[in-house]
Formats: sequence, structure tokens, C-alpha cells
Amino acid sequence: MSTATAPRAIAVSERLLRREAVDNSMTDLRLEGLAPSAHARLLLERFVQGELTGEELLNAVLAQ
Repeated sequence: MSTATAPRAIAVSERLLRREAVDNSMTDLRLEGLAPSAHARLLLERFVQGELTGEELLNAVLAQ
């Protein structure tokens, strides 16, 4: 049995807002000389695509 979740149906406008927020965060990190791990980037992409809610993203990041 797979534990992967199907993407939630989110509006294109929500996906665009999420993409913009993630891109801005990545820019801020680079300006500070930091970079997210590959796992963190994967989680962020799953958030953008609607596979994770904001709460699920936060919990997954804090669990690392």
C-alpha cells in the first residue's frame, strides 16, 4: 500500500501564489548565503503543487 498522497485540487491562482512565496524565500536564503537541503526543496515543491498544506509542510520541515 502506498503512503503517497494525491495532489489536492488547488486553483491555479493559489499555485502561483505558493510558487511566488517559495521563490521569494529561496531568494532570501541565497542572499543570506544559505541553501535549503534537497529534501526541503522537495517538500516545498510538493507544497506548491498542492500535495501538502501549509501545516503539513511546517510539520514535515520541523520533523527533520
